[in-house]
Amino acid sequence: MVERLHRQLKASLKARTTSSNWFDELPMVLLGIRSSWRVDPGCSPAELVYGSTLRIPGDFLQAHDARTVEPDLLFLRHLQQTMRSVQPPMPQFHGQPSVYVPANLAPAKFVYVRKDSHKHPLQRPYDGPYLVLNKSDKFFTVDIKGRPETISIDRLKAAFVTQLTTAGDTDRPPEPPSAEPQANSPPQPFLPTSSPSMDNLVTKTRSGRSIRLPSRFR
Repeated sequence: MVERLHRQLKASLKARTTSSNWFDELPMVLLGIRSSWRVDPGCSPAELVYGSTLRIPGDFLQAHDARTVEPDLLFLRHLQQTMRSVQPPMPQFHGQPSVYVPANLAPAKFVYVRKDSHKHPLQRPYDGPYLVLNKSDKFFTVDIKGRPETISIDRLKAAFVTQLTTAGDTDRPPEPPSAEPQANSPPQPFLPTSSPSMDNLVTKTRSGRSIRLPSRFR
């Protein structure tokens, strides 16, 4: 009899338990066993003990008319129509990301142009400076070797020059100043510098070996 009760208790716990905490479901399983109808005595075990039936959780709910329940197919169609009418809200942008532009680029008369191609390890990242011919919000027209080219401001950097130069002068390296000979001063003769003799730098030891002393011992 005890084994039969244990078999029923284990079967009820297996059917109801969804996690490892089986003892959380034990009160509800025992309530169902004690409230179940038995054929032989014609009553439940709770009626044999208390003389009346136990109040199960279903008694706390309000009774409803089964005819008012919407069929499953109609409910599904109504749910589909409702979900089709739902429109997701459009995303809102609360600000535009600002792009950094150097303040000294707009008034600049000369600019450097960045090289976007492959560069050698010691190659300069910018070319120029070049003369600015025309300006807009996003592009500058630059005179490069006598030819106007439109370049984005993302590749430009302001150049500061000491004097106004042309585009042809910027591509030419500066010429060194020419040294003019003085007419009044006579030519100076070339005097070779005296170098210490190699014989004076070589010293012989007592054993007769030739050595060269360091500069701090000379």
